[in-house]
Amino acid sequence: MPEPHDPWKQLVEASRESRSREEEAPPPELNVSSLRESVRALILAMTWLRWSLLAALLAGIIFLVIFLFLRQDEPPREPIIPPEPPTDPAAS
Repeated sequence: MPEPHDPWKQLVEASRESRSREEEAPPPELNVSSLRESVRALILAMTWLRWSLLAALLAGIIFLVIFLFLRQDEPPREPIIPPEPPTDPAAS
C-alpha cells in the first residue's frame, strides 16, 4: 500500500521539480553594465581587504611598541634561585 505522505517520495518529487526548473532557466545575459558592476564590486572588496590587512598590521606594531615600552619600565625581577649567602672566611 503506498502512503500518500511518505517523506521519501516527497523528497524525490521535490528534487525532480527543482531539476526541471534548473534545466529551464535561461542563461544569464552578459552586458557591459553587469561586467562593470562585478568589476567594481571586486575592486571594492580588494580595497577593503587591503585596508583591513594594513590596519591589522598597524595595530600589531602599535601593540608591540607599547608592550616593549612598558616592559622597559619594570624593575628587574629577583632570580628564582636565591644566591648563596656570603660566608665569612675568618669564621672557618
